[in-house]
Amino acid sequence: MEDVDRISDLPDSILTHILSFLSTKEAVGTSILSSRWRYIFTLVPNLHFDLVDDLCHKNLESCILHIKSFISFFDKPLSLHETSLDRFHLKCREMVHGPRVYSWISTAVRRGVKHLDISISPDQFTSPGIMFTCRSLTTLKLDFTCSVLDVPRGVPFPNLKTLHLKSVEFLSDDTTKCLLSSCNNLEDLSSCEYADLLINVKWSSSMDKGLEILLSSSPELEKLACHQEVLSKLPEKVAYCLLSKLKVMEILGFRNDKDVIEKAKYILKNVGALQKLTIRTLPNISEAKKLKMSEVLLGSPRESKHCCVLIV
Repeated sequence: MEDVDRISDLPDSILTHILSFLSTKEAVGTSILSSRWRYIFTLVPNLHFDLVDDLCHKNLESCILHIKSFISFFDKPLSLHETSLDRFHLKCREMVHGPRVYSWISTAVRRGVKHLDISISPDQFTSPGIMFTCRSLTTLKLDFTCSVLDVPRGVPFPNLKTLHLKSVEFLSDDTTKCLLSSCNNLEDLSSCEYADLLINVKWSSSMDKGLEILLSSSPELEKLACHQEVLSKLPEKVAYCLLSKLKVMEILGFRNDKDVIEKAKYILKNVGALQKLTIRTLPNISEAKKLKMSEVLLGSPRESKHCCVLIV
């Protein structure tokens, strides 16, 4: 009986769904199977590229060859991809030059990407302006070591619900305000790095109302993770999201017990829907002090009766 290739006879929509369970590298590899499969991978709505993971077990010579191969490989699916993108993940640190990364991000935005996750560190890289015209974005995760975030005025992010910033430097106070004021439907904000407990979103020194602007601009915020310096000036007028929306909060980088107690008391007193408050201190605070702080906060007035407080 003659062999029949029943899989290749399936419609494009089913083949695309099958490929969506593979890595991007594996999906692109199916293009050599036959003429039927040559361009099916271009219909897959998710693109995931992690050069850092690919190089972790290679020697220097192999790394150089692999980077060149990676760039050539990466260009193929992006140049051929014609459908809208759901997810675009790129992790290449400093191993790819800024102009090419700029081009890749711009292409993803033009495809109407919804979830954008970029981890890069090329020298003197400024974020593409087109990235801030992408109204389709619901998730934006940026790890921009050695790079500058330049946000133009009038940024339209009506659907953005998740914003994670790591090692990001804002160009100016106006840049910070433009970004925060554009996220009216934000539910999850993180500007923290757990490894060294240092602030990695560089708020300008004169940006003393950063938290107030953020909270007033994001009435739907449910999760917030930030460095304690963002709380340098606590707003007198309690924002709506603190009163009834914020459920999970994590604060990093506390240097002394007095600072912890002052800011934690404010949060407990004002955040009505809070379910979990995690406070991460620097190593100089002993376990005995942490225990004492927990006891003080346990007896402090709180708006939410179901809030769990962790000091670590």
